[in-house]
Amino acid sequence: MPNFRFRLPIDRQLTDAQRLALNNDSSILICGGPGSGKTVVTINRFLKPIRNNKDVMLFTYNRTLLASIKGLLTEKSEELFGNLNAAAIKDVIDNKVASFYKWYGWFRPEFDEERVENDFKRKILNRGGRKYSEIFFDEAQDLTSSVFTNSFILADKVSCGADNAQNLQGNFPPDEAVDVIFGSLRRQSYTELQQLEANFRNTKEIFEFARGFVPEDLGVQEIDISELDSGENPEIIIGLNEVQQMEYMQRIIENNTNSNIGILVNYSNQVIKIKEHLEKNGYSCKADASEDKSFSYYYSNNMPYEDERVMFDQMKTPFIVTYDSCKGLEFDIVIMPFFNDAQAALNKPRRHKEGDKYIIEKNADGTNKMWATVNHYYVGATRAKTLLYVLCYLKPSILNFYKPVLASDSDNDLPF
Repeated sequence: MPNFRFRLPIDRQLTDAQRLALNNDSSILICGGPGSGKTVVTINRFLKPIRNNKDVMLFTYNRTLLASIKGLLTEKSEELFGNLNAAAIKDVIDNKVASFYKWYGWFRPEFDEERVENDFKRKILNRGGRKYSEIFFDEAQDLTSSVFTNSFILADKVSCGADNAQNLQGNFPPDEAVDVIFGSLRRQSYTELQQLEANFRNTKEIFEFARGFVPEDLGVQEIDISELDSGENPEIIIGLNEVQQMEYMQRIIENNTNSNIGILVNYSNQVIKIKEHLEKNGYSCKADASEDKSFSYYYSNNMPYEDERVMFDQMKTPFIVTYDSCKGLEFDIVIMPFFNDAQAALNKPRRHKEGDKYIIEKNADGTNKMWATVNHYYVGATRAKTLLYVLCYLKPSILNFYKPVLASDSDNDLPF
């Protein structure tokens, strides 16, 4: 199966708004919906000082996005890095693009401003007092306000990309991530806000379906989709048991061998379940997997190190991943199986163990943090460029806004 491909338009292919954000020399917060080009602009802004040997850092939250960016920079190094030699390029890819959490030293969301301030100052002292010339945060809404209150301790200039509707971690109150981040940056140093309003990823049908998950989000509902291409309606297929869903997924994979395919689920055990199904049918996630039977997967807690290393070295599709870890990615085809679990995930609090007790995690507004929010499914659906499949046994009420295709009505399309 093909390598995962991150599409990176270069300067002459950008829109006027994207080019304006790219060429802005001040600190900047770039906001916009899925497919608007936030990550594209951030990467292009990062490459400008890199080509001039500036000391900069690009941070992501999701390790899957980190892997895809590193893969892009490796694959396109000759055209992206100007006159840098091979050793300098390797240093950038290895050391200048990082997971913020790992770079910090396993950052915890509950760290307050004072703790983060002291830790940032210690980071700079360890560098001999040298600030970075610029730091870049992609998917900034996944971090916390304490990070942005102290960002200028690290660098003379700060660039961020953020979207209120993709605040999946609950580290900001609903619909406030952009305002809070911008206010924090602006209080420290002059910072501009640049809105990217267009969507360049989805078809009209896919985006119309995706925003059905968040009917009360006016920012999403007001996005203009008149310029999007038309395509096929999402296929919402109900009445499939687990075995039938697995078979359906495999048929999609086999019929689309040259497409980027993302398989999105709620839980890590579901990632493992699909992984094991593919392996039983001759597929492999190992480094030596044959091209026609390879795939990749990722989940954040206790994933086998060797498999994670292989995924970072060469990200393949189909790519199996949780909704939490899919942001920043895009696929030609997205499959959302086991969707009958969505309603339970919306009502199941996240917990972590402290000593002998399990502690329910909290959002920034004090509410319980659930395994999923409606925004998870909005984000998941907007990963799809051309085709979207939602598979389930029983219809969850979250899908009441959309008329599904029943399994009994589509027998000719089912693989059994």
